[in-house]
Amino acid sequence: MCATRTQAMRILLTGSTGRLGGAFFSLWKNRPGLEVLTPTRADADLAKPEELARVLAQLPFDVLVNAAAVSGLEECADDPGLAQRVNVLAPKVMAEACRESGARMVHFSTDYVFGGETPGRKCETDPTGAVNVYGATKRAGELEVMAACPAALVCRVSWLFGPVPPGRPSHFDNVLDRASSGERQCLIADKFSVPTYTHDIVGWVEFLLEREKSGIYHLCNAGDPESWHSYAEKICQLARQRGMLPDGGKLVATSMRDATFFREKRPQHTAMLPTRLIDEGIATPRHWLHAAKEYLKIR
Repeated sequence: MCATRTQAMRILLTGSTGRLGGAFFSLWKNRPGLEVLTPTRADADLAKPEELARVLAQLPFDVLVNAAAVSGLEECADDPGLAQRVNVLAPKVMAEACRESGARMVHFSTDYVFGGETPGRKCETDPTGAVNVYGATKRAGELEVMAACPAALVCRVSWLFGPVPPGRPSHFDNVLDRASSGERQCLIADKFSVPTYTHDIVGWVEFLLEREKSGIYHLCNAGDPESWHSYAEKICQLARQRGMLPDGGKLVATSMRDATFFREKRPQHTAMLPTRLIDEGIATPRHWLHAAKEYLKIR
């Protein structure tokens, strides 16, 4: 994404210390023509929507990218009020601010808006049906954003991997770290989605903004649905082929019904298709394995 005007394009980025927001910040922070603003929680607390509205009214920006959320399923269940404020009310406030100022908005959502009862990959028009507080609040946030700012982009993503924020490794990184120490890993084999590279998401968002697109888009890499177990097997195979991982470390397939450490229900089949990206000629996402090879080079 480039700015063709004389003044820098001001981008307000929430969630810049997370896995997805961090990818945007790292790729945009030194981009000529862009000025990336990354308010801290003290500057703009999403858990306090009324205060957030006042902050946004005083802060000039051209694009707002909301990559912040309360995403822990158990955390959302334990404090549904917090999930409502951060995942629903704060995005609504942001969307209203963008509508009033004429700024563009990019709001991130999740594959967990789907109920996951049926196998196969879901497109943007397939019915939703969240089975937990997290998914329900994210779906409600989507609807609030689109109602308040019809020009907004709502981007659903799944199973993110990419450069890791301190203390926040992804499944990809956890698997490799544990395999490198020869650890035995029990991984769920009957829950399915599509791994997606955060750097690819940044590129797709740039294409969408340049083309002034709006509405819901699935931003995910190509490939058949993977389970956490099959995903881990393929990651380890890639790493071993490149001499980055020794032999050893067993991957054991388990079932969701055996995952007693989960208190909240997880949807089983939430793999998405990037139908609009492809049909509208915006991008043809590469297979997640090709993206994984790229990530291994910089990991």
